[in-house]
Amino acid sequence: MYILAVIGVILAVLLNTAVSESGLDAAISYLDYISILQFVIIIIPILAASGLLKDFNNALKLVIGRKKAESMLQLKRAKEAVKLAANTSLASGAMATCCGFIVNVHNSISSTGIDIEELASGSAVSVLTMFYGLVLYLLLLPVKSKIEIKISEFMQE
Repeated sequence: MYILAVIGVILAVLLNTAVSESGLDAAISYLDYISILQFVIIIIPILAASGLLKDFNNALKLVIGRKKAESMLQLKRAKEAVKLAANTSLASGAMATCCGFIVNVHNSISSTGIDIEELASGSAVSVLTMFYGLVLYLLLLPVKSKIEIKISEFMQE
């Protein structure tokens, strides 16, 4: 069922690009590998520094892989890891967007003034990191909810 969340996010993006002026050709503008790499560089070390990287992996296995929970502690650590990853995705998206805007404004200023075209295209790329943070946050919401349900079910047993 988790695939429905992924499909929903993809369809929302495709719908947004389909109704835009440039149509589905604009969908390629949502891909920026440097922005994705920024998330990997920020989120994985933060999860590792908190000691929750393995628990995040377990959380995904518990929800997506249908792994059975062994203890309440495992479920609570999985919930905390997903919560940390979701919050980090928002914070890292905001931070990377701010950094992108700073670099973008600096690069678009020249001796003749501000290059508006460069500023506009750079701003679009800068906002992608916030977009990725929001997408990741949305995708982690059902994972967090399913773990909370598993905690309730575990307590019932």
